[in-house]
Amino acid sequence: MDKKQSYKKIILVMLIVCLVLSMFCLFGQVINFVYADTPNSTNVLADLQKDSNFKTSDYPDKADDYSIQVVQIAESTAKELLIYTYQPCQRTCFIFATCINMSLTETVAETKLYGLELLSSDGVFCKYKVKNVVVANIECRYYNITSIYRPWNVSIDKSSDNNNTINDIAYEVGRLYKASTIDGKVSYSWDKMETIEIINPYTGFLEYFDGYKFYLGYCHSHYIAFDTDKKIDELYEASVSCDTQEISKYIGGTSNSTSEGELQHLNILVDHEDKGENKADGIFAKKYEWKRIEKTEDFIKDPNNDLNDDVKPDIGKTKWIIRFLDTPCNKTSAGLSGLKFCYTKVTNVTILRLKFRTGIKIYDLGTISNKITGSSTIPDNDNNNEIDPLGWLGRLFDKLANALGIPTWVIYLIIALLLLGVLLPILGFIFPVVGQTLKVVINFIGKLLLWLLKAIIWIIELPFKGIVWIINKCKGGGSA
Repeated sequence: MDKKQSYKKIILVMLIVCLVLSMFCLFGQVINFVYADTPNSTNVLADLQKDSNFKTSDYPDKADDYSIQVVQIAESTAKELLIYTYQPCQRTCFIFATCINMSLTETVAETKLYGLELLSSDGVFCKYKVKNVVVANIECRYYNITSIYRPWNVSIDKSSDNNNTINDIAYEVGRLYKASTIDGKVSYSWDKMETIEIINPYTGFLEYFDGYKFYLGYCHSHYIAFDTDKKIDELYEASVSCDTQEISKYIGGTSNSTSEGELQHLNILVDHEDKGENKADGIFAKKYEWKRIEKTEDFIKDPNNDLNDDVKPDIGKTKWIIRFLDTPCNKTSAGLSGLKFCYTKVTNVTILRLKFRTGIKIYDLGTISNKITGSSTIPDNDNNNEIDPLGWLGRLFDKLANALGIPTWVIYLIIALLLLGVLLPILGFIFPVVGQTLKVVINFIGKLLLWLLKAIIWIIELPFKGIVWIINKCKGGGSA
């Protein structure tokens, strides 16, 4: 009996060990340091050294390593999220992080950029506060960090090999942190998350003429072209981040000046089933439509894009196109020989997340993507002044027919008859024979239309006449 009890205890201990090991595998790393009482004003190194396993020797100086690596996180006593980083070159080249690509859930579906504020720096270590994040009052809290950004530095970083400007460099984090509160104490653990890297990104815009109004109206279709370090067979969704700013320029005339609106930050979710279009609401405008997500080869072949030769080599290095934002652009006269040019400047474009299929497997991954900025005034296409008078008239007639609640062909018929009414006297005066012939043709058409109208009325009345005949027949039979 004692042996049986011993065996049971051994089995129980083994089960507990297996459970602990499985938990360790599911949430790969455990952070021993408990930050529950960490204020944001303390020194970064003092905070890190609270962990008995932390050794500064594990984080050496590296003058030629300009990366930023996330070491740990913490929730402060003021319910702020703190980020601790290792920055190898810090002693010889001062760099700092600007933001992180993070989701507050287990998945990256709601990932977005959060700004960082530097609180403390000591040697190769830095401590940041994550802006606009308040620690939630729930038992388990997730911080799914895909990447961390720092500004591009002319002294240490390469320029882009195209006309784009690199604003920020992104570094992989790929960690899902979990903060748990049990009996008033906070503990942390993290698991490694798969990411996807954006390669050869290029951003620009295509310009389409929206027609003549009291000004010249245009649509700017902004896009980002890119490749990735993983194969993508089909791209379903993308989360794109950018900054926008309304710009007004006065060119020529009595003065040259520029006014800038407030900077706006956008997080844009793009779906492969979405489509974009220009308004084409001005006189003689040509209508364009486009897919929001498409393969680069299809984008280049599309005649509606009419890409200029300068941009094709840059886009040709990529596999996918995301047309993430459409903005208006107006050009009006301003004074003597002057021009007022109003448009939206789009900067700091970066891809935060991609949902895609490779083979039979669906992935939804955060991305490692630099922030880039393209030209705000020079379009990447040559068909930016095309007009389509017939197409514009057709859309105008469709709107008129819908407003009147009649078929569009009726509008065309009325217009044709009006034109004939105007042209007939003129042609009859200039060409008597032609005029007489047109009169005969019009009389014939008029009689034909009258006959068709009578036939239509007869066909419509026929069922009702039949019903009346049956009713009368029944009445006659009932009175017999």
